[in-house]
Amino acid sequence: MTPRDIAKWIHDEHARVQEFTYDVRKQLAVPPVGQLSDWLPRLRTSFSKLATHLRNHMAMEEEGGYMKGVERIRPTLSRKVEALHHEHSELDRLMRELDASIAELRPEDNLLIRHAIARIGMFLAYVEQHKHEEENLVMYAFNQDLGTGD
Repeated sequence: MTPRDIAKWIHDEHARVQEFTYDVRKQLAVPPVGQLSDWLPRLRTSFSKLATHLRNHMAMEEEGGYMKGVERIRPTLSRKVEALHHEHSELDRLMRELDASIAELRPEDNLLIRHAIARIGMFLAYVEQHKHEEENLVMYAFNQDLGTGD
């Protein structure tokens, strides 16, 4: 992949992550009082779609995606690439824990539902931060190749 192809791929992939994240945030924004038996399955479905996409996205990045290009062009960034790869395993672990927690929720679990909502919100913030770090790393690594540097 050329640097431009990589930049487009990242842009497109992160746009998809944003779509799934938006759907989860929409579910979290207003859990319907008294109608949680309908809401919980929608939350589970929205979170599951996001988690599936993130797992596929992270696998593509690691299997030969742009991170290898970052290390090839800028070997000094290998520690940052390793840190982002490690975060992938942490994000996956968090997704598995959240999936399990959400699966166990019942409509009458008011405190547990509020706790799950808070944890999912934190998780989404971690995903957003990770996404920005990836974008910044790629832009820094490929800056000259894209014609925006010296």
